[in-house]
Amino acid sequence: MPNASGGADEAEALDKLVDFVANHDFVSGEEKHVEEIRAERQALGLAPLPPDERHLNYVADVASCDFCGTPEAGKHHCSRCKCAFYCSAECQKKDWKVGGHKAACPHFEETCQALGRQTVADMADESKPPLLRVQQLERLDGEGAYKVAVEHGLHDVILKMLKDDAEAAALVRFRDGQAYDRASYAHFIMMTLWRGQRHARAGSTSFGKCDGGRVKRFIRSSTQAFPALWEACLAVAKIPLDDGIYRAGPAYHQEVHQIARDCLAGLSQIFTNDGVSKAILCGPSKEKDEAVAFGKDRIEYLALTTNRIIKVFNGAKEGRDVRDVLEGYIYQNTAMIAYRAREYGIDEDFASCLEMKPESQVLYQTIAVPLGEGTIKKGFALSGAEAQAAMRAGAAQYKQEKKASKKKGKGKKGRR
Repeated sequence: MPNASGGADEAEALDKLVDFVANHDFVSGEEKHVEEIRAERQALGLAPLPPDERHLNYVADVASCDFCGTPEAGKHHCSRCKCAFYCSAECQKKDWKVGGHKAACPHFEETCQALGRQTVADMADESKPPLLRVQQLERLDGEGAYKVAVEHGLHDVILKMLKDDAEAAALVRFRDGQAYDRASYAHFIMMTLWRGQRHARAGSTSFGKCDGGRVKRFIRSSTQAFPALWEACLAVAKIPLDDGIYRAGPAYHQEVHQIARDCLAGLSQIFTNDGVSKAILCGPSKEKDEAVAFGKDRIEYLALTTNRIIKVFNGAKEGRDVRDVLEGYIYQNTAMIAYRAREYGIDEDFASCLEMKPESQVLYQTIAVPLGEGTIKKGFALSGAEAQAAMRAGAAQYKQEKKASKKKGKGKKGRR
């Protein structure tokens, strides 16, 4: 089956993909369709799709807008192909008139089928170099193709890839591999599949908001989903600390450091999203007591894994973490988790479980907390000016609290 490639050959490759789907004998009917999906998943080495668990792939989260890219806003869809989603009738009209959907619509369902299936097949193909497995994830920018991919095992493939990163395979690829081996699956997934500004900022490797609908669907797909994502990002964060990576030269070290930074920044955008945070910290139950019990277990797990990464960074050699950016993101994510835990009534003082050095505690209070809470309240990544203002306010508040604490201590001594 041909690949859909970028550049001048993109249209030709896409036509071949559509022809492939059009000439295949796709069965009709829901149960036959499920059997076909089950067979395809097994052929890719994925677990079969149990009939009673099909709902996991179709949670009632709202798609992104296929025209403007607004996350979780695609409440309208094209009535003809039913594969294009929009936040408003205005966006739907614009896509029809100037966005190209008018020409694409007659064959858009077949196109989405082709792109979704081929992308999952490429991602699952372990005979390919890592970079080639993920370099065309932009095929799934549109919600129609993404839904097809989810139906055909995307979540299972992502889980496998994240576990691979979490088990330090990414370090080996970056340190010992060839050019096509040097890829972090977590990085590509966060920066491409789950980037909330895929359309508005095409080609960018950074983002200010995650696609909450997509992330929630993945988190809910398996009890292993979030731990795999969390541990993969922490594992990637440690790669720039490796001596072999550092000795490879400043340019390469900076490149790997940026990848690690992107993964940790992606986590901060995930905890910015209220719905995703609830899926992570409260679990699937809507019963408050059950959600709190789930949350306490999850907080205990997060404290354990966070303390491990803190110890790693405490022992890192000079210059490995450029300007301490990665450590700063770790503490910011910690502050965001603490904020959400308080908000959901799970834990009043998550930060007290962490084994921070005294100087790190100061940085946590004056930088991480104001940045993390400011990002959550804004619902989007802070601008440079906003971040500076938040840190100044955090430092001032910390000084006031320390001053008040000293006065309180002196008062107690005087009463004695």
